[in-house]
Amino acid sequence: MTEIVWRRAKKTKGIRAKAMVNLLVDKSVVNKFLLDTLEGREPLGADAIFCIGEAGDAWQQSPKSLLKKYDIVKIDEGGWLHCEPKPDNEVQFYESGETFLLTGRWGEEINGVPNQQRCDAGDFILRNPNDVSDTWVVRRKLFQNTYTVLGE
Repeated sequence: MTEIVWRRAKKTKGIRAKAMVNLLVDKSVVNKFLLDTLEGREPLGADAIFCIGEAGDAWQQSPKSLLKKYDIVKIDEGGWLHCEPKPDNEVQFYESGETFLLTGRWGEEINGVPNQQRCDAGDFILRNPNDVSDTWVVRRKLFQNTYTVLGE
């Protein structure tokens, strides 16, 4: 089995974000809706922040995670937060050589297993270096367009 070598990168592109409760006012039905992310479909979290990336890709994260990774630089007339990556926010990553399902903090339920994310060969697996249980998939093209690799 090949040993995984984790490298370092930083996100360099901003995102737009809005609290889920501002998109869907009735919290009692929020989890009835599915968010179609690049990695799979997942139920909306009532307390989550809905995020839209550089390529129009959508995902959700907790308010705490958002503020840990991004600085809010403005709020537009529609109430969207415009966020830029924090300068010191690094991730660890490796390029996947195979297609598989990754269990993350978000994702869809597949065969009774919650929080599954689809990873195709050539996609990138990222994780928070301060909490390696926080792992997720980023499609190859998105990674190449929104992250900068550090210290070759």
